[in-house]
Amino acid sequence: MIVFKNYFKIVREHIGTIIMFAAISIGISIANTTYNSTKEYTNVNPTLGIINYETSELAEYFIEYLDEFADLKNIKDDEKEIQDVLYNMEVDAVLIIPENFVSELLKGNNPTIKIKKSIQSTSEYTELLVNRFLKIAESYSKVGMDEDEIISNIEKDVQNEIEVKISSEQKSDLEKLAIFYSFENYAFLSIFIFIIGTIMCIFNKETIIKRNNISKLKPNSFSNQLFLGHIVLTLSIWVIFILASIIIYKDLMFNVNGILLIINSLCFALTATSLAYLIGTFVKNQNVLSGIQNVVGLGLSFISGCFVPIEMLDSSIINFSKIFPSYWFIQTNYDIVKISNFDFETLKPIFQNYIIILLFGITYFIISKIVNKKIIAKK
Repeated sequence: MIVFKNYFKIVREHIGTIIMFAAISIGISIANTTYNSTKEYTNVNPTLGIINYETSELAEYFIEYLDEFADLKNIKDDEKEIQDVLYNMEVDAVLIIPENFVSELLKGNNPTIKIKKSIQSTSEYTELLVNRFLKIAESYSKVGMDEDEIISNIEKDVQNEIEVKISSEQKSDLEKLAIFYSFENYAFLSIFIFIIGTIMCIFNKETIIKRNNISKLKPNSFSNQLFLGHIVLTLSIWVIFILASIIIYKDLMFNVNGILLIINSLCFALTATSLAYLIGTFVKNQNVLSGIQNVVGLGLSFISGCFVPIEMLDSSIINFSKIFPSYWFIQTNYDIVKISNFDFETLKPIFQNYIIILLFGITYFIISKIVNKKIIAKK
């Protein structure tokens, strides 16, 4: 394990840089999540943009139903206008009611209403209002009621509605927790690319590779010990960030949401390590690393929703960001803090995203191994 031992000799020489990166990253994360806590309870009264392609009585009543609990605003079905009203916070969410929505509902086909949400906390209650109406309407349609009967029964239910309220303190904590974890995207990419890249540059020097080739150390053993060192370093830095989150959000971390965030963080940390390993395989000059670190760390953070909320990004940028693990990591964080009912249906998308993130890491690792073999063979 001589490579593994020498690995951490190099790490000790750069321990100051590692601590500096970690401290700055955690400090910025804390700064981003600073807020004035309040325990007041406020009524939920979202402003909704409505785009309606359905002309049936039930669809019209659905809009009247929403009007009981929200301020409605008609907008055009134009992507730019939708983004503008969400960005300027003129509405909390935009609802698009599709054509043949009611006929599909009466057939029991579970039609969906497209919802585009802003970053405001009240936007979450748009989904609550929509899902509640759909569940009631579906349950009545399954027993054979027509449109008029469904409307009549829902009207009776509305009279017994309980006013929806939210504790602004609890909601804010969950949102801030998602922001804290999402900032790990920039922190992990920056730290791992710089440190792992620096170590790779040292071990990939031609003189060291030639010396290893004539020694008893097999190339595979050399590569495996090197990657093992990367993993140990990664887990050490990851633990620091997890401990920081537990100290700051101790009341929120010891529950299912907190555990899911920790697992998501671990998946991304391992994938970020594989990406850094891949970059280190190609880069031979330490002076180039800082540039790559900034391009990758800042670039992926901007297009994936770390620095700029995903709702404010153009759809083409969002689609492009999906080819990187950062998008899946950040969106999973926000999906996790929204979960309150932990069953198979709600957790399935979270676990699927875990797998997607890890598949990126496995792909980066396989490419690195192939490139390493060719480099060693040439020398």
